[in-house]
Amino acid sequence: MSWLRSTSLSFARQLSRSLDPRHDYEPHACYNSFCKHWQQAHDIILKSQPQHLHDDVLGVVNHLEQLTTLLVLEARAREINTSTSPAACLDYLLSENLLDKLYEWAVCTGKYENVVRLEQLKLFRNLITHYSTQVIAAEPLLRPLLKLLSGFRNELPPPNVETELVTVLNQLCVALMQNMNFIDLFFLTTHTQKGSQAEFIIVRLLLASVHREGSTGSTARDALLLCAKMSARCPELADFMLSGNTCPVLATGLSGLYSLLPRTLNDDIYRLTPDDVNQVHKLTLFIDSLEFCNAVAQVAHPSIKKHLLDLLYQGFLVPVMGPALLQSGANEQAAAMAYLELLLRCVTRWGLLKTVLHFLFVYEYDGVRVIDVLLRRLEGNSQLSMVSLALMETLIDLNCEDVMIDLVYKYLVNGQHLILNKHKITEPSQYRDAAVAFLSLSPKCCSRPMERTKQWCDELAISGRRVLDFNEERRINGVHDGLPMSNLAHETKVNYGNPNETLYGNYHAYICDSRFQIVTRLLACSNWTSKYDCILHKRETNNNTKETGDAQTLTKEQDSLISCTSGYETKTSDSSENQPHSLTSLNEQDEAKNEPVSEVLNEGKEHDSLTSLGESSGYESIKYKEGEDSEGFAEELFIKSVRKKEVTEYNGEPLARNWRASAESSVGPLVSSLLKKTSTLLESDLVTNCRVTSVLSKLSSLPTPLLTSMMLCPNVGLQPNVPSLFQTLSKLKEEVDELTEGLPNTEELVDKARVFLIQREMALVKTRSQSNDDTHGQNASPAQRPDDSPFKRMESKRRSFSNSLSNIFGRRLSSSSPSQNHAHSPQNTTHASPQKRPIFTQESYWNQSITLRSILNAVILDEWLKELAALCEEHALRLSAENYEDESYIESVAL
Repeated sequence: MSWLRSTSLSFARQLSRSLDPRHDYEPHACYNSFCKHWQQAHDIILKSQPQHLHDDVLGVVNHLEQLTTLLVLEARAREINTSTSPAACLDYLLSENLLDKLYEWAVCTGKYENVVRLEQLKLFRNLITHYSTQVIAAEPLLRPLLKLLSGFRNELPPPNVETELVTVLNQLCVALMQNMNFIDLFFLTTHTQKGSQAEFIIVRLLLASVHREGSTGSTARDALLLCAKMSARCPELADFMLSGNTCPVLATGLSGLYSLLPRTLNDDIYRLTPDDVNQVHKLTLFIDSLEFCNAVAQVAHPSIKKHLLDLLYQGFLVPVMGPALLQSGANEQAAAMAYLELLLRCVTRWGLLKTVLHFLFVYEYDGVRVIDVLLRRLEGNSQLSMVSLALMETLIDLNCEDVMIDLVYKYLVNGQHLILNKHKITEPSQYRDAAVAFLSLSPKCCSRPMERTKQWCDELAISGRRVLDFNEERRINGVHDGLPMSNLAHETKVNYGNPNETLYGNYHAYICDSRFQIVTRLLACSNWTSKYDCILHKRETNNNTKETGDAQTLTKEQDSLISCTSGYETKTSDSSENQPHSLTSLNEQDEAKNEPVSEVLNEGKEHDSLTSLGESSGYESIKYKEGEDSEGFAEELFIKSVRKKEVTEYNGEPLARNWRASAESSVGPLVSSLLKKTSTLLESDLVTNCRVTSVLSKLSSLPTPLLTSMMLCPNVGLQPNVPSLFQTLSKLKEEVDELTEGLPNTEELVDKARVFLIQREMALVKTRSQSNDDTHGQNASPAQRPDDSPFKRMESKRRSFSNSLSNIFGRRLSSSSPSQNHAHSPQNTTHASPQKRPIFTQESYWNQSITLRSILNAVILDEWLKELAALCEEHALRLSAENYEDESYIESVAL
């Protein structure tokens, strides 16, 4: 091993990576070399003089490199062969107090101190990494390490030293997580004007780097997250983090990063994707900080979580996010809503979700809730409207009962949208009839068989203008073109994962997808307090002279179902003091009567009152209580408000209602806006239609007959002022048939539209599969598994075949998670050059005239009708039998 003595610095670094302990390690030679290198370094330290300090420092650093190489070699040899002799080099290092001597010399090196400190940190990092708990409690290592760390308390080191310091702190956190008995060793006593107090030096130093960009900031956040996790088991650490600057640093950092985001977005952005995030550097930093705050709230001690959530609410959501959403310009509002929608996809179950929802559904600006302001922006086809729609879709994907009560169910629960009807909303035959009815609405121009479209494509191919290949499926051991078949595809013996095979016109694919979607929602909503399968109403006085007043009172009472009290002392509207139906007065009345909250809406089924939705979202409730964590929930208020109301069926007495009520007051602004947008499907652009159909299909997949009967069943009698989805689609069919009746080239235009949409579908599936492959192997932080990633919280447990119409034909993915890339237009994803492809394969072609756009949208309508019919069939099966699904399928969906 004598050759190690004269190696250069760079060569020593190469050796530390290239030496193989199985061949290059000889214990005695390694020990002798180690002792020799330290002796030479020590001689330089003793003889160092100011005039020769540069050369002396260089010599010591060179020998430290050699010492580190030998220590690593010894450690790796012991890892391979546990029967190897004792760690002689390590024992010598500790017994001779080499680290202490090195520290004492380093503080005397003046302007070269950072150079020596850097090498010290590298030495400590390798010792902790390779020897871990074997050395962390040893005084010869701990004493100089703590002195070295303390020296960084009140200074900002150079970037290279900071990076190494953060790495050492991260390794310490990993070691402490393995043995928390050593955590007390890193509490240092500091003296301040307020007296002596214990300071956890690791957290103190990490806070200075937690908002850094690049790997340094990422490593610091990982380490601080480990500290937060340890605080859940160490009250002393929790107290220090709570009394220190930990939570304020995180909260103010998030607010500061949000203020740096672009005020406006490109006009074609309706939902931010990972590509969008990656292209905007400031947005990447904001999301990193948001994910970190969310992760800390998930794992930290409850007191830290509460303090952090309070600060984020009072210091970010209310003063920063709220004004951004309410600013004057439409473009600025759209950008703020896009950031909010992205934020909702990033926060997780036990993290910030409840706080964000509380802000949206409870907090008021000038007496108006935030969610009510956002719902008003659904009208029209502007960017603001589309972003609002994307936000509503994300809220629906939460599968949160409280959210759905406020958006939908509170408008339907009293049956104001219905007239007397002899059918029950849970009657399976209604849904079976609806499936047939929806299929009958297929436009005449779309009756052209797919075989004719294939022939048309083949004729183009003969002329050298190949635009689409209809290849037969190629299966080799259950794998199509490198894509493994899904479990569901195995079960049905049909592969719907092949990117070279279209799902267009495949009704069986829609049936399978509807089954998957409904079962997924059933599992997600299994802990809801109600099945929402009946009408609830209270006795009303027949005072026709006060119809308007009664409607206003009903609206206020319904609003109170979701308006929960807050543990936050925020300055909201004082209107609750004057409103008899406000939550405050409601709670006071109930407390005065001492009425227990014990009834639920489901007969004969006990529910846990501390859960408001299924495990897919894991959200408990919007409500907060002082001094309690996650107790007191909105559904209790909902139960209070309806416990004295009678459960009726449609063959009972008609309800007293305000006949002048608008559709919005009968079914709510969300459903009303969606149905209104559906009526303009033929004139709307592709992106708008894909988003609208996606949201309506998701609402229709919820296992709540109160909603699905209104959406899907034509035989359910609706009030004249309430638009029917079936009637709207019937009118669209008439308009399409009238438009295409006299067109000479209708069949060719339908073929072109099909080819265009199929190419989009296949490009989407390929892009998605590539994205999944790219992200599958990414490394996760030590405290966060890939399954716990905030970006993946609302993704499907497993990707279904088609997901929804928008996922097949949409310009962007309508998935809930930004971990999936958006599907670019075919011209950006196919191998053929856009200039060599026919013009009808470009989206601009279909926007040339209302006729072309109507043909394209007619084809979309034809496919959506199949999706709605499939949903009807699956709902009919579910309502026909209580347990219509086999356990194996449910287990596969729940995976």
